[in-house]
Amino acid sequence: MPRLQKPDCLLNAFIFKEWEFVSATRKYLSDLILGIYKDKKDCQLYAEKLATASSELIENAYKYSPQDTDFQIILQKSDDEIVLEVRNYVQGNPQNTLKAIQNEIELVYGDPDPREAFKKKVLASLSDPGGKSMLGYAKIRLETGGIISAELEDQLLLITVVFPLDPTQQ
Repeated sequence: MPRLQKPDCLLNAFIFKEWEFVSATRKYLSDLILGIYKDKKDCQLYAEKLATASSELIENAYKYSPQDTDFQIILQKSDDEIVLEVRNYVQGNPQNTLKAIQNEIELVYGDPDPREAFKKKVLASLSDPGGKSMLGYAKIRLETGGIISAELEDQLLLITVVFPLDPTQQ
């Protein structure tokens, strides 16, 4: 029976909720992937995808986690995929937050056309500028082709984006 490959952990960092740390981490993730694929020009696109996805997820964790907390960023790579995870505590009831995010993910991925899903989210954010339109998930789908999921693990919100390395799986 073939053994499943254990993914390589490229980054496992805890970021304190201060914008300087958040900003530096966003840049570092992109540079890290560019370094990994420096000899594979056709794979450097993943650096851009990760920069977009991590920027959105890290900004969400920054905005919606309680004051004086940190959040965790994990980046893993296997032969088949790159996985970005952001874990953070949430303000309010974690179950309610998870359900709202899962509903949002279903809306974004329920539309067969990522451009239409993004357009709907933009229009929703324009009609309610003070609301939480969660435009970032639609942006991640449109610009990266990544597959987003959400779950709770020990009262931490875990948002995962998977980037298949085989373009036919995206």
